Amino acid sequence: MKYIKNIRQTMILLLPVLFAASCTDWLDGALPKDKNLEEKQFSTEAGINSVLNGIYRGLASNNLYGGRLTMTDMELLAHYYFYERDISQVAYSGYTRFYDVSNYNYSKETVRSGFSSVWNAAYQSIFNINTFIENISNSEALSESKKNVLLGESYGLRAFLHFDLFRIFGDENNGIPYNRSAEVVPHDIETVENFYTYLMQDMDRAIELLQNDPVITDGIKDLASISANDNVTSSDIFARYLRNYRLNYYAAKALKARILMYRGDVLEAATLATDILGSAFGDGKPFNWANKNKILEPNDRNYIFYSEILFGIFNPDLYKNWESWTNGTSLGSTYAVHINNLQGNIFKNDNAAGDLSLWEDIRTRQWMPSKIGGGQYVSAKFEHFTFSANNPKEYFQPLIRTAELHYIIIESLIGEGQLVAAMKYLNEFRFMRGSQYSSLPDPENATETELYDILETEYYKEFYGEGQAFFYLKRRKSDEIFRDDNEGKTSINSWNYIVPLPENEISN
Repeated sequence: MKYIKNIRQTMILLLPVLFAASCTDWLDGALPKDKNLEEKQFSTEAGINSVLNGIYRGLASNNLYGGRLTMTDMELLAHYYFYERDISQVAYSGYTRFYDVSNYNYSKETVRSGFSSVWNAAYQSIFNINTFIENISNSEALSESKKNVLLGESYGLRAFLHFDLFRIFGDENNGIPYNRSAEVVPHDIETVENFYTYLMQDMDRAIELLQNDPVITDGIKDLASISANDNVTSSDIFARYLRNYRLNYYAAKALKARILMYRGDVLEAATLATDILGSAFGDGKPFNWANKNKILEPNDRNYIFYSEILFGIFNPDLYKNWESWTNGTSLGSTYAVHINNLQGNIFKNDNAAGDLSLWEDIRTRQWMPSKIGGGQYVSAKFEHFTFSANNPKEYFQPLIRTAELHYIIIESLIGEGQLVAAMKYLNEFRFMRGSQYSSLPDPENATETELYDILETEYYKEFYGEGQAFFYLKRRKSDEIFRDDNEGKTSINSWNYIVPLPENEISN
């Protein structure tokens, strides 16, 4: 084979443009226009791989995980971003949207249309996944082992999308449709009980089908490990390399733990989280702690803690979006966090003062003053640094990380009343993020209130730009949320956690 030396080139080749001539419709987010084209697409391994690439590429759209579900709308709901209170005095139309989303004004057109776009894009992806499942199940182009892995990924992705839609639009009393069909037919809104039944069926099926996932034996094989003399085909690369760019076996189990936690099955979630960390996390295992002493190394910035991420997507627009949304200078379009929110709320438990970048926690290193001034800061988490050659972090957007598993275990310990053990575990995690034990709370004096207070800040520190903080508060039924403009909290009502279904769904 011809050795591909550059990971960026390789990922572009292996993702949606790999087989562009035969799957243009799929890459545009649409289905093939006729059954013959669909059958042809699934008649070869290359065609099948290109379809799955198209599905993953769709997840990176700005209406899904490329924007609204990670860096923009979900983080506005979580009160990361600063907005001007008196919008009548601000001549920037963007502030109106910042204001309305942050204040849960779901009836406003800009807010309603934004979440309708999420709904439509997610169900389009789900429909494409269902068509993929139907076609690959009948295809003879793959070996049974390869087919099972791709089917496992597909069932996991279907559950992943449905669950996030439920966390946005549903609650413990209100379900959403669960689409398991490749037919274009209306789907009723499911009861919460039925929704969880279908969700767990997909998760269990995914985990079973992924039992022989190469990630279990090979780990996260880096493209840089391929030598010019290796007999590695593009099919091998697709199947065995960079499995953290796909919903792999461990990511599927972590997703199940996330679902169990949200449903209230805390002990079961913690047991699963412990199992995943025990088998897949640590020295010599597929995933490991990011080196806190090397986070700022030239050509290898690691603000995302790459080695800890179980699943993420290749987003070719990642850095363009960062330039547009984060590195801009326009009020109302720059997603910036006020320094009072960073120091007084998000990093308040770090007991430091002065320049934020000098605080112990290495997660402070990503924050820098915004070009728009006014005490506003922006994150360099997704800035395009000059990465080293074949660096797998480039264009990588995290979606499931091992930190969440640690937090699940900690929360389970708190719920069981094991406060000393919970604080010890939490201190160990924070030590791996740069805090010194001398600065951390004494476990012997731990209280439940203190532990939950720290855990809340952890979600804000760890998951910035990943859309998880708001879901944590919703799951915890918190009646308070951080202020976005100053130290302290403001009230949040239970109905603020539920985005109304799109109007066309209600009318149907």
